[in-house]
Amino acid sequence: MSSDVMRVRLGLRQVRVLEVAVDAPGRLVVAVEAAWSWSRCPFCGFKCRRVHDRRVKRVWDQPVSGRETVLLWRCRRWRCENCSARHLEDHPEFEGKLTRRLARRLVSDARVMPVAVAAGRAGVGWHLVNDVVRAWAALVGEHRRRRPCRVLLVDETSMRRRHRYVTVIVIVSGDSGELLAMVPHRSAVALNRFFAAGGHRWCAGVKVVVTDGSKAYRAAVDRHLGHATHVLDRFGVIGWFAAGLVAVRRDVQRRQPAGVTPAFDADVFRARFLLLRRPDRLNDAQRAQLDGLFESHPRLRAAWEALGELHGLYLADDKAGALAALDRFTDLYQTGDLPEFYKIVNTLLAATRGLLAAMPRILAWHAAGRPSNGRIEG
Repeated sequence: MSSDVMRVRLGLRQVRVLEVAVDAPGRLVVAVEAAWSWSRCPFCGFKCRRVHDRRVKRVWDQPVSGRETVLLWRCRRWRCENCSARHLEDHPEFEGKLTRRLARRLVSDARVMPVAVAAGRAGVGWHLVNDVVRAWAALVGEHRRRRPCRVLLVDETSMRRRHRYVTVIVIVSGDSGELLAMVPHRSAVALNRFFAAGGHRWCAGVKVVVTDGSKAYRAAVDRHLGHATHVLDRFGVIGWFAAGLVAVRRDVQRRQPAGVTPAFDADVFRARFLLLRRPDRLNDAQRAQLDGLFESHPRLRAAWEALGELHGLYLADDKAGALAALDRFTDLYQTGDLPEFYKIVNTLLAATRGLLAAMPRILAWHAAGRPSNGRIEG
C-alpha cells in the first residue's frame, strides 16, 4: 500500500507515512514521521537541521475502516549546531500517546458516558483517557463559561466521605445538563470565588438557581445572584418531610414497657422503606401491607398521610395546588397527634422565625419550571 494512499486515509496534517507495519483485518499499524526537515532550538532559537537520533513512540489514533489504528511515530531528537543542545520535536497532531483528534473525541464522549466506557470504545486504557479528560478540563470549562446560563444547579458531594467535600455546579441546557465546575469545599467562600470569576455579565444571565438548604450556599447566591429565582432542591426538602415520619415510626416500633423482648415491632421495622414511598407509587400488594400495619398503629397512618400531603407540594400542577396541599397538612397537624412534625412546621410555616426561611423557595419550584438537582444526585 503506497504512502500517498495511507496519508489520505489517515488525514493527519504535516505527517509523512513511512510504511505500513501491520495491515490486518482488525488492526492497522503505520510508521510515520513529521513532514518538516528542521526544528527551531527552544534554547537559542537557532534552526536545527542535524538529527541526533530517533525514538519510536506509539500513538493511538481513531479507528480506520473499523480497525484499531496505532501510529509508530519516529520522533527525531535534534542537535543544535549553535549551542549543541538537544531537544525532542513535538507535533500539533499528537498529544502524548493519542492523536489530537482522538483526544477530542474521548473528551466529547466523557461528557455523556463514564470514562471506562469511552476507553473501551477507543481500545485504550482507563488511566490514559482520564488523564486526557483532566488535561482538557480547564479548556472545556472555559468554553462552557462563555455560554450564557439560565438555570444553574448547585449541590455538594463527597469525594472521600466525611473528609473531602466539593461543590458541584451544573448548567442546564434544554433537557440535558453539563458539568460546569467542581469547586473544592462546600463553603460560601468557595462559591463566592466561583461567581466572582464568572463576572457580572455571566451572573446576570442566570435566572434560576437550585441549591439545598445550606446557609453557606444561600449567602453566596444572595450576594451574586440576588436577581435570580432561588429554588430549594426537592430532594433535600423531601428529606426534611420524611424525617417526621421516621421519628413517628421509630417511636411506634418501640415496645413497652422497657425490657420486653424483642424490643421493637418487627413488622413496623420491615416496612421502614415502604413507608417512605409516595402513595401514588404503591401497588395493590404494598398498599394492603400498609393498611394491615395501620390498623394496629393508627398514629403511623396519620404520619404517613401527613407526609403524603407534603408530597402534594410537588405533585400539584401549580402553586395554588401546592398551597392547598399545605392547608390539608395543616389540618392534620392541628390534631396534635404528630408532635414529631413540630420542627418541620416551624421551618415551613413559621419561616420568619426559622433559620432557613424556606417556604418561598420551596413554592418557587412551580414558577421556575420545576428544576431539580437530580442530575447531581444521580
